[in-house]
Amino acid sequence: MSASEFTVLKLYRDCLRLADYISTRGGNRDILRRQVIDAFRRNKDETDPKKIEDQKQAAVRGLSNYMFFEAQRLAKEEIEQGKDKFDG
Repeated sequence: MSASEFTVLKLYRDCLRLADYISTRGGNRDILRRQVIDAFRRNKDETDPKKIEDQKQAAVRGLSNYMFFEAQRLAKEEIEQGKDKFDG
């Protein structure tokens, strides 16, 4: 397996794990997993290195955006919990 194939496989698995994680909070596991699977299958026969890299970058951006969103949400929760301690 080439390094490029390995990174695509790892990215695919990471996207599926994220879909599972998100769905435990929202309950749309099958829908989210299906979207990830379909997106990767649509592009599985792509041979243009530029297009492959673009798709990989789009997936990485999606993962990064979610991690950023989640970090902001957690920080906001911590701030609100801190306010509750002082207001209590």
